[in-house]
This record gives sequence, C-alpha cells and structure tokens, in this order.
Amino acid sequence: MDDLQASYESLGPDATEAQIEKTAQDLERRNYMPPLILDVQDFYHLTKKRMVEEYHRVMALPSQSAELKAVVGIEDPEEVKKKHLTVLLHQYELLRGLRLGDGDAWATVNELYEDD
Repeated sequence: MDDLQASYESLGPDATEAQIEKTAQDLERRNYMPPLILDVQDFYHLTKKRMVEEYHRVMALPSQSAELKAVVGIEDPEEVKKKHLTVLLHQYELLRGLRLGDGDAWATVNELYEDD
C-alpha cells in the first residue's frame, strides 16, 4: 500500500478550473460514470488534493465499516480498500487525460459511451 500512497501523492498538477468544468460538462452529457468500488462524491471535479484526502479516508475506514461491508464479491476489507484505491487512481488518470485533451483518453470514453 506504500506504493499506492506514493502514486497518489505524486499525481501531476491539476488542470485549470475551466478545463475541469468543461470536462465535467462533457462527461455529464455522455452520462459517463467510472466503475468505482466505493462512492466518490463529485468524481467529475476531483482534484489532486481531494484524491489524497480520499486515499486517507479509505485507509482510515475500520474493517467493520458498512461502506466496506456493502461491497459484493470481495469479503476482505483490506482488499476492498486496495481495489477501490487502485481503480480510482486509474480512473482519475483517465480523467486528467480528458481534461488535458488527450485523444487516447477521449477515444476510450467515446468507445464506451458513444460507439456502441
């Protein structure tokens, strides 16, 4: 988990507010919702600071947390934490790419939400 924490803390700088807002609007129009394990409030507007806060929030959840216990298919609370944080990191990196106009990131979203 130390490597995962280091990945969160070494995330690149945030996009501008304008880029964040435009991307959020574009994703909302597509009804885009990443496949996350736990709920993350206002995913479209996540920032590096909020990502680090989410890492610490999840790591602080007690094993008996209703949030962790509600996950179907993974019984070990520590595995739920690790899986959620890994998936969230991947989805945030995709989100950063979208904000910065990365064509590959947009192709991924378009393939999932428009080309079907």
